[in-house]
Amino acid sequence: MPPTQAARDAAGVSQTLLFPAGCLGFALLLGLPGAAGAPDAFWYRLLALGQRSAVPSPFSGRVLGPAIAGWFGRVTGMGVDAGFLAMAIVCLIGLIALVAGLLWSWRAPAAIFAGIFLMPFWVDIVHDYYLPDLLHATILAAILLCLLYGYTGFSLLLLFPAYLARESTILVAACLLFACWRRIPLRPALMGLAAVVCGFLVSRHFGEAGLTSVHGLSGGGYLLGKLIWSFCKNLLGLPLWSNTLPECDPVWVYSLPHHLGAIQTIGLCRPSVWGPVRLLLAWFGIFGIGPALGVSLWRGMRQLLPPAPGRELSAANLPGLLMVLRFCMVYGVLSIFMTPLLGASADRLVEYGWPFYFVVLPWFVFRSYQLQPSRSAGLLLLHLVTCWLAWFGFRQDPLPSLLAGLTVLGLNGVGYALVGRAASVNLEGSRR
Repeated sequence: MPPTQAARDAAGVSQTLLFPAGCLGFALLLGLPGAAGAPDAFWYRLLALGQRSAVPSPFSGRVLGPAIAGWFGRVTGMGVDAGFLAMAIVCLIGLIALVAGLLWSWRAPAAIFAGIFLMPFWVDIVHDYYLPDLLHATILAAILLCLLYGYTGFSLLLLFPAYLARESTILVAACLLFACWRRIPLRPALMGLAAVVCGFLVSRHFGEAGLTSVHGLSGGGYLLGKLIWSFCKNLLGLPLWSNTLPECDPVWVYSLPHHLGAIQTIGLCRPSVWGPVRLLLAWFGIFGIGPALGVSLWRGMRQLLPPAPGRELSAANLPGLLMVLRFCMVYGVLSIFMTPLLGASADRLVEYGWPFYFVVLPWFVFRSYQLQPSRSAGLLLLHLVTCWLAWFGFRQDPLPSLLAGLTVLGLNGVGYALVGRAASVNLEGSRR
């Protein structure tokens, strides 16, 4: 007897869930080694040990993760390192489950699950588990899932722990304001505002107990200096030098007539392609051919492509779908384009844009394009080759990294051509 529709659906669900399960395995296997040596991990470990006065701003205000790790270490007697590890495993399982829930809410096919859960993104976010990235991403995914199903008040209350995890939650709040404007009642909106204000006050209280940065700057001065330093290094390939940040032998030095905190002398290092190459790899490789799909998405929106046959999706059971898509679009794109201004770790920083690549892009691609199975398999393979090539490229010397960067750029071009052809076929079919 042929299998029933229910049996086929159950088999499809089982096959789809294999990808999140496999993701958990390889992320822990590849991501855990060497995590304690990740940049800035030392500061969060000090926070977990209760040594807030020895931690500079802005790290001293990011108290939630270290507080949980420190509590676990004291209660179990296993130490703060075991606390960070336990929190990482719980958060990784939660993040994978929440992202899978977002995808399953609109019945994403197995190919999209594979394209997301087989990426090295998960290895990177586990490797940085001492940092607040994994915890913050988990809270953000919970915010999106609650918002999607209409639990708006609870969703906005989660802004409080999100702010205690990382102060960049202020950008999350601003994008939620845009996405939810005139779409939610006043009471949940006030709850969200109160959550952000309380998070800000608590974070500032703990942050004031810490040291100023090595540059003797805090607040706006520190942020402005970081923006300038990051822009010059990542986009222009011109690393800056100062007496507080002597990373190289400067070719030009200037003594400031008025000191900026502890900064007395500034200078310019030799031009280097390392920053722009890492940015190239981050933008066009970390999320595979996602950039090519994003450009195709924009092109499809401009051409007002109708849904592909059989892809019409009802949002009756997803009351917050429009708000979630609007938020992920704005927050994700802003995070991606702000990468060169936020620091030297371009791969980690561009990954803050995961809501765009994991929520918005899969939804619109599935809704707009009808691909043949063979072409879907080819795009999936192209996507995974691109993101893993970029991942390995980040771990090479400048010249191999440059070759990897140019290659992932070319692979995005191939992906754009393939998806563009599918869009043209879909558009012709809709006109008939």
